[in-house]
Amino acid sequence: MSALEENRNSHIIKNNGEQKNMSDNPVQIVKDFFATMERGDKQGLLALSAEDIEWIIPGEDWPLAGTYRGHAGLAHLLQKSEMLETSTKPLEFVVQGDRVLVVGFASGRIIATNKTFKDDWIFAITVRNGKLTNIREYIDTQALARASEMSLDNEEIIRKLYASAEGPGMNTDKFVSFFSEKGYMYDVPSGTKFRGKAIGDSIAALASAFPDVHRELLSIYVAGNVVVVELGIRGTHKRELALGSKTIAPTGKAIDVPCVDVFHLENGKVISFNCHNSPSVMQQQLGLVSS
Repeated sequence: MSALEENRNSHIIKNNGEQKNMSDNPVQIVKDFFATMERGDKQGLLALSAEDIEWIIPGEDWPLAGTYRGHAGLAHLLQKSEMLETSTKPLEFVVQGDRVLVVGFASGRIIATNKTFKDDWIFAITVRNGKLTNIREYIDTQALARASEMSLDNEEIIRKLYASAEGPGMNTDKFVSFFSEKGYMYDVPSGTKFRGKAIGDSIAALASAFPDVHRELLSIYVAGNVVVVELGIRGTHKRELALGSKTIAPTGKAIDVPCVDVFHLENGKVISFNCHNSPSVMQQQLGLVSS
């Protein structure tokens, strides 16, 4: 073994319990820290921490992200930690003076979302005068953010689908993204099914003919994975409209077409969208047929 290897190994201590239990030993203090966390000993954790401790947890979109200072900040962090269930296992300790790097693994569940996570992490911990003074975590922030993300219920999903087809900010790609890979939109009166990009093209075509098109949602009924929406399709005919095999020149007239949309969802995605609209009412309102 080279001198370099000997020097490196002198700073690496596996989690095998061989380190002596000394109150001024940084590794033992850090081990005690993880032990108190694992058993939920809040008073023990405060006792191990300096009064001016700083604990930095990266990320934005999960409950524990932030910087916590002093015992008050630590108490706040401990209170927030009740929002998740976790099991943390330190695997290796790397020591350099009063600094200890800990490599480990955690798994757990965000209680509010009931979603689980797995996280390979590193803690950089500073110990001075037998107390923890600084803790900085290096964690999988994306995994924790995904686990913290609230799932939309089916009504919210459908409302967002409609919103993506509204106004100047209409986004047909986003509209299509609400569908599963095999999902479709079925225009019941014409007997036409649209899939993939064709779904977005159909929405865009209506918006082209009626630039101010608006879907007024009148009632929404939810029964499990089925969502039924009563609505009125409103707008002003300002550009050419493809209607069957014909192209209708702009009439300048307003429409308010009654419609019932029936959605079936699976795992948060639309697998079928049956649009029961009234083309005869639209034709009457545009003056194409007599009432």
